[in-house]
Amino acid sequence: MGGGMCCFLPCVSFAQSIQGHSYSDNTRELFYLPRAASIAGAEYVFARDCSPQANPAILAFDSATEVSVSYASYYQNTFSSSILSYTGSIDQVSGFGISLSYLYVPDIMGTQNLQTEPDGTPVYDESKLQNSTYSDIYFCAGYGRSLFKSRKLELSAGIGISAQRQRLAFNQYRGYSMGLDGGVAADFPRTGLRVSLRCDNMTTQYTRWSADYFETAYPHLRLGAGWRVEIPYIYGRIQILYKSLDILGNEGADAIDPSTLLTTDQPGSSNQNQLSGEQPAAAGVNGHSVLLAFLGSAGLEYTIKEVFAIRVGANLENKLAFGCGVNLLQRRLCFDASYAMHELAPTYQIGVTYRR
Repeated sequence: MGGGMCCFLPCVSFAQSIQGHSYSDNTRELFYLPRAASIAGAEYVFARDCSPQANPAILAFDSATEVSVSYASYYQNTFSSSILSYTGSIDQVSGFGISLSYLYVPDIMGTQNLQTEPDGTPVYDESKLQNSTYSDIYFCAGYGRSLFKSRKLELSAGIGISAQRQRLAFNQYRGYSMGLDGGVAADFPRTGLRVSLRCDNMTTQYTRWSADYFETAYPHLRLGAGWRVEIPYIYGRIQILYKSLDILGNEGADAIDPSTLLTTDQPGSSNQNQLSGEQPAAAGVNGHSVLLAFLGSAGLEYTIKEVFAIRVGANLENKLAFGCGVNLLQRRLCFDASYAMHELAPTYQIGVTYRR
C-alpha cells in the first residue's frame, strides 16, 4: 500500500502548486460503458473494466475475463462514441485490461473561406461554407495487483497508460498525447464497503498539435466509494455508489454565476463590479472546499436474482440518468442500456458484455 501511495505524492504536491487546472483532456468524460453511464459515472469503485474512466486498481479484485462493446448517441445523434474493452487475470493476485475508444463529431461548419467586412464581421455565403469532422481515438492499458488480502481487508494498486489521437478539419490538424494514470483501492468484504482513489495524468499530459502549439492537462484526483449488500427479502442486491469531483480542480463547482455577468445600470451591478475591479460572486460551493466532499456523482443499482438490474444516478449539474441490464446464461452474456438527461437533448447508450 505504501508503494501505491508513493505514486500519488509527487502528483499531489505538483498539482497543488498550479494556479489553474486545464481540462484539455475532457473528452475522456465521454467514454463510459452503459452500466456506468446509467448511474452518472458513479460506478467508479466497482467497475472492473479498462475504459478511460476506470480505476486500474480494481483489475486485481476479480479473476474473470470480460469483453465489452458499447455505443452512445449524444444529443439526438449530434456526435457518438464507442468503446471496446477487454479485461482478464494474470494470476491470483493481478489483472490487466486494454480498451480502444472512438469519438466522432460530424458536420462541423467551417467559416474560414468566408469574406469579412472591414470590421471583421464574416459575410455569410452558403456556397463557401465547408463541413468538417472531429474524431478522437483513445487507447488505454492498465495493470492492477493485490498488495494485501485477508478476510476483513484487501488492498490493491494499479497503473495505466493512455494514448490519444485527435483529428480536426479535413485532416489538417492532428494532436497526439500520452498520459500515465494510477489508482489504489481498499475492499472490506465483510461489510460490503469499498473505497478507491484514482489519479489521472500523474506526470501531466501534453497534447502536441504542432511544433509551436501544445495543450496541457494537469493531474486530476478523484475519490470513489461504494456499498454492496445482499438482501434476501427483496430477492437481490443493492449497490450505493459515489464518485467525487476532481479534488485538485473541483470541475467548476466554484464556477462564476452567469447572472452576475449581465450588464445593468442598477447600482451594485456586476457591470459596476467589473469596472471597479471587484470579482463577481461565485456559484456552487463559494470557495468552501470542504463541501466538495458532498458534490460529484451518486448512483443506486438494484439487481434482482443476478438477472435484471435497475440503475439510477445524478451528477453535480443535477442531471439524472437511468438504465437497466439483463444477465443471461448465468451472467455470461449481459445487455445494458442507459438514458441520460441533458438540457440540449438526451443521450442513449447500449452495450453488450461477455464474461467467463
